[in-house]
Amino acid sequence: MIRELLEHYPHYHRLVASTQLILAMLGMGMVTRPRAFLEIVLEPKPMITGALFQLIGIPLLTALLVFAVKMPPEIVVGFFMLAAMPEGSMSNIYTYLAKGNAPLSVALTGLMTMLALVTAPLILRIFTSEYIPPDIEMPVAAIMREIFVFLLLPLGVGMALGRNLEPNTAMRYSRWAVRASLVVLAVLVVGSLGSGRIDIRSYGYRIPIIVFLYCLFIQIIALRGSLHLLKYSYRDSIALGIESSMKNVNLSLLIAASLFGLEGSNASFGGGVLFVLLLYGGISLFVSGVPAFRSFRRMSKDGPVEPG
Repeated sequence: MIRELLEHYPHYHRLVASTQLILAMLGMGMVTRPRAFLEIVLEPKPMITGALFQLIGIPLLTALLVFAVKMPPEIVVGFFMLAAMPEGSMSNIYTYLAKGNAPLSVALTGLMTMLALVTAPLILRIFTSEYIPPDIEMPVAAIMREIFVFLLLPLGVGMALGRNLEPNTAMRYSRWAVRASLVVLAVLVVGSLGSGRIDIRSYGYRIPIIVFLYCLFIQIIALRGSLHLLKYSYRDSIALGIESSMKNVNLSLLIAASLFGLEGSNASFGGGVLFVLLLYGGISLFVSGVPAFRSFRRMSKDGPVEPG
């Protein structure tokens, strides 16, 4: 029975991906207050730094990686899909647990999510046109529509619901939505890998190592650069480091499902893209978890640490 379910999973891949994203954004919206976005006005420098690094720095770093390391076209598209995505809701949770600047994290996630309506299709069109199969046209309008329907709309609905609920009730509903999204995410991962459309063995160990170093390098630049070069506070730097390295992989999975799917003539190409996205999703949890755990222990013991 399980084998039959996995064989039919490709038919429901997009539905599963969209359901997971809606639940995650609803959960995030319920605990997001409009006043969190005042951080943009009250403390603009970290916000501007984080936005510029994600809009310009990460795509250019990705282009440099693709230029320096020869990789299959589908793997390249996977990397650029990650570079084009805004942060995910998990970055806010990690920042909060790390005792980083949670309002900055929430505000930056919200800002980048709204900007993604324009920037994500633009980045994908600029950097992936030569790598995508000729029979696939980059549907800019469709990508913008999906970002609005599955990202901005549920975020707005969640914020509206949270505004009319008691804080404790909103937090409880948010946790239910996030937990449900994690269950659906597990179904997505098992279904994608178990369906047999993603041939992990064909890529060997080289791609996982590159993905790990890519994620780690992005985090080091954002965290250490903002701390030591720009002299931001430790709490701001932790927030920027985690935000930069924890992409909204759920959105990229949804877009990839719309573009390539796991069936048809482009199934093999789509499988390679999904391989990178799923791999990065797991690796980023670990890479961001290390500084989050260290920061939690350090700041719980000594209090906020400022650069010396």
